[in-house]
Amino acid sequence: MTPLHRRAALAHREPLAADGAAIVERPFEGKLILRGDRAAMSSAAAQVLGANLPGQVHETSSGLRGTAQWLSPDEWLLITPPGAELALSKVLGAALAGQHHQIADVTDYYTTIELSGAHAREMLMKIATVDFHPRAFKAGMGVTTNFGRATPFLRQSRDDALPGGAAFDIVIRISMADYLWCLLAEAGREFGLPVQIPKGLVKLHLPHFEGGGVN
Repeated sequence: MTPLHRRAALAHREPLAADGAAIVERPFEGKLILRGDRAAMSSAAAQVLGANLPGQVHETSSGLRGTAQWLSPDEWLLITPPGAELALSKVLGAALAGQHHQIADVTDYYTTIELSGAHAREMLMKIATVDFHPRAFKAGMGVTTNFGRATPFLRQSRDDALPGGAAFDIVIRISMADYLWCLLAEAGREFGLPVQIPKGLVKLHLPHFEGGGVN
């Protein structure tokens, strides 16, 4: 029998880099969706994660086992290093035994695209309606929003003042990953990123970009 080989969602794409802008996939990071009552789960979850569960919009937290991002009053996205999601799910499930909760492993449903560089924030401003001005959106904050036809989870993982500029982790459904990759590249064309033609069924149509965008 032919052995199975895991393939990254964007294995067909090479990392992109220009002056002040870079895009790269971080495949296979563990991703769990945790649901339940925060007040009831808070103590046990904090012991397992090494950080408190975020309690409000835009809030994230980071611990020894990974990061947690607020999605709704009773829902969080947990990100772990590749391969650590199963262990976290088991330990967290045991810690929450007897409490009403749900842990769903969505690792193979999403991938992560990292956008970084001095122009990363400007690129995001082109394709989302969220206020990404550094006064309004800072390192450690997260949001769920529309980027064109895609709706990813985004977290600023590195401060603008650090070497390399700001960095943003964008968690996106695998079915929309190629579309979002090309959309980000289009937003970075003025900074030197090359044009990327979508390979999926969803095409870019961005007439507001100079030159009419990619169709």
